[in-house]
Amino acid sequence: MNTAPDPTPSSAPATTPPGPGPARPASDGSRWSAAELRRLAALVWPGQLLVVAGIIAANAQPQIAQHFHTTQIAWFGLSFTLATVVATPFAVRLGDLYGKRRVMLVLAALGLVGDVVTVVAPTYPVMVLGRVVGGLYGPVAVLVLAAVRDLFPPRKVALALGTVAGSVGVLSLLAPLLSGWLLDAFGWRGALWFLVVSTVVALATLLAVPETPRRAVTGRLDWAGALLLGGGLALVVFGIGQGRDWGWGSAGVLTAVLTGAAALAVFAVVELRVAAPILDLRMLGRRSLSTVLLGSSVPQAAFFASQAVLIFLALFPPIPHVSDGLGWSTTRIALVGVPAGLVTFAAGVGVGRAVRTVSPRAVWYAGLVLLAAGLVLAAFYHRDTAQIIATGVVMGLGGGILMAGQQAMIVSVVSADEQAAANGLSSLLTQVFLALTNQMLYAVLAADSTVLEGTAFYHDQAFTNAYLAMAAVVTVGLLISLAIPGLARPADAAAGDPRPADTAPAGAPGTAAADGARTA
Repeated sequence: MNTAPDPTPSSAPATTPPGPGPARPASDGSRWSAAELRRLAALVWPGQLLVVAGIIAANAQPQIAQHFHTTQIAWFGLSFTLATVVATPFAVRLGDLYGKRRVMLVLAALGLVGDVVTVVAPTYPVMVLGRVVGGLYGPVAVLVLAAVRDLFPPRKVALALGTVAGSVGVLSLLAPLLSGWLLDAFGWRGALWFLVVSTVVALATLLAVPETPRRAVTGRLDWAGALLLGGGLALVVFGIGQGRDWGWGSAGVLTAVLTGAAALAVFAVVELRVAAPILDLRMLGRRSLSTVLLGSSVPQAAFFASQAVLIFLALFPPIPHVSDGLGWSTTRIALVGVPAGLVTFAAGVGVGRAVRTVSPRAVWYAGLVLLAAGLVLAAFYHRDTAQIIATGVVMGLGGGILMAGQQAMIVSVVSADEQAAANGLSSLLTQVFLALTNQMLYAVLAADSTVLEGTAFYHDQAFTNAYLAMAAVVTVGLLISLAIPGLARPADAAAGDPRPADTAPAGAPGTAAADGARTA
């Protein structure tokens, strides 16, 4: 395996908007100033609200499916994901052009409108429409991660990214507990009203974040690419979702899937020709970046999608010959998830510290193995509280390492000016794979289900097969990740030293010999 990193192309210099001084602190010292801590705290909630909202919305799905008597509950999440996929590239470009803070505020306001429409929807189609508008909040998570590199000195970037990415553990502890109480006491509308309040809080905290430097952006927005990507992906996931009801060889399913695949093929051709593509496939021509982005997006999609399995397993009622759910309350499932949430947060923070001396690639491999092992264990051990806690801890450890480790690897292979584009590309790929993985997951669940009064209930074999399917997806990510070349430690890359952690000469700035630490 080649250990030499791909050369990072130079990019246009940043231009800073008028204001009282640069956004990035001048000091690279190890101590954190009060301003830096406030800035970090202000980024955590907007950056992780997308994950927290996903958990809360997912917890509400069983009640929503039964309330509206729909077998199409998959579109509650897919509509949100598809909107995020289309909006993310535009948000990244506009963030470079006008400043990330300004764009995040606009997206959060639009997301708030969508959340309100969702919670007051009188019918399921109106609810799905609200979720589409709410999905416009999605790119905020990308812009937060890109802003970290603009707002913190190089030696603090890795720890700041690890804290922001890993904080999902603590937030995912608090949000399910509150949403569990709301769902049990007030139903699904109560939980969705909490999302409305959460988005308002995100808007307020973003006001405390300084504006980031603006960068020169050339070319027109790629509207054709957005329509081809969004439309093609929607057709593919729609066809997969209808496979069980219409028949996998039916004209309707084949037409949807093949038309969607054709649109995605045309999308790839368009993106290679336009000056400012929505998805810069040319960036994927660099081995270091392509393997990092593809190898990280695939398993993260499986990690996020796998959460739905436990939700339906725990919250659907036990009905003989119809449903093998556990019939738990939402509060109980939230309490059972506390250990996994704590481990996820600790793993994220630990990655930020570990990659100061250890190759991000080695940390990443450990996370993949742990996540795959946890999913396989969950496939066969998910019938009582102790089993679910134990398997959840293993999956949470692996997932926490993945979420924080991905950011550490991206910092290692791109320049500061490419950070926003790389984060946008990473999020876009993750959302694309998440849409496909989610629909595959629901197709696997539906294969062993029984429809009662318009709602699909799942048998135990469905849950086993779903966990194994997600483990298979993680394994695919591991195989792709084996091609990742040697990576520099994030602090070295942020400071302009692109040498891999395991090949940099002793005594070089930022190396183990210079810092008195052990290298991978």
